[in-house]
Amino acid sequence: MHVVGAASIWVLGQVAGPRRVAQVLHAGRSAVYVDLAGSCIAVLAARAVQVPCGVRTMLPALPQVAAGDEAVAFDGSIELAGCEVMVTDIVDTTVPVLSADSAAWGGEQLARLASPRLRSTREALPATALTQLASGDPDAVTSLLGLGPGLTPLGDDVLCGWLAAAVSHRHPAIDDVRSTVELEGRRRTTTLSATLLSCAARGEGVPEFRALLRGVAGGNVPAVEQSVDLILRVGETSGEGLLLGALLALEAAA
Repeated sequence: MHVVGAASIWVLGQVAGPRRVAQVLHAGRSAVYVDLAGSCIAVLAARAVQVPCGVRTMLPALPQVAAGDEAVAFDGSIELAGCEVMVTDIVDTTVPVLSADSAAWGGEQLARLASPRLRSTREALPATALTQLASGDPDAVTSLLGLGPGLTPLGDDVLCGWLAAAVSHRHPAIDDVRSTVELEGRRRTTTLSATLLSCAARGEGVPEFRALLRGVAGGNVPAVEQSVDLILRVGETSGEGLLLGALLALEAAA
């Protein structure tokens, strides 16, 4: 089976070039994640979370594969057992640029809209680390990296949200926090989560998160309210983590 897909420029660069063998890390009918030279590339069905490191397809379900199976990247395509996905379209995964005033306004809106819904998320994480992250202290990174169960631990989701939101308004601590994440990420968390952290450090995120920041950029209260609701539906706890990270990054501006 041959299908077409869409991906970011970065993902296209990963699957372009000569034939390389990758290994399936995690597999489901909605998403298959493969380890390609140390980075995690996803093949995504239509209803999967559209992670920025993924190739998006319109398939209702992906072929059945298992962890440990081989995949092949070659000349702009990625091949799973019985299915070759060719990247034919480029999608924008980057967050918008926020002015200082927009970032401050966004911090106020998220404090009003999101804070009451994130109490349990805060309680699941070290309060000291969240305070450090809110102030842009890179020491928060080592306390949060890899913290929590799952393919993308909750602590990593918070860092992803903080990084992408901090990139959007050029938070004064972005370089220090980003450097610490890059130094520590691959040895403290999963390959998928480390890849998503690298994406966030470049200012990339899932569509729901990007829509939130577009609403902030436009000063659009209904759009921000809707985006908060949508982000909270992402994954089991990933959306909550992303939202908390964005709140901590934008509150500093406010």
